[in-house]
Amino acid sequence: MTPLRQRMLEDMQLRGFSARTQECYARGVRQLAEHYHRSPDQLTEEDLRRYFLYLANEKKVARATATIALCGIRFFFEQTLRREWTTLRFVRPAREHRRRGRLGST
Repeated sequence: MTPLRQRMLEDMQLRGFSARTQECYARGVRQLAEHYHRSPDQLTEEDLRRYFLYLANEKKVARATATIALCGIRFFFEQTLRREWTTLRFVRPAREHRRRGRLGST
């Protein structure tokens, strides 16, 4: 385990995050690093912007998946690395529109 990953997990433990939340958030950061083939602390704000566009436009991930990735990545950059990036503030996964069925129809 890398020192940064260990630090992030410790930061989440100190804030009382559940084991499942820690796992999901760490996965989001790991997938970001794997996408760029480098340590996430070396990524730029533009890299993050392009990554979220990639998730939305190419991978077409569900809103919940994108939201979990965003929360994990935001936590890593803002809490573990102490970086405040505006990109992490304006990214909002699109709402999924569901078709409503008629009530009472079978």
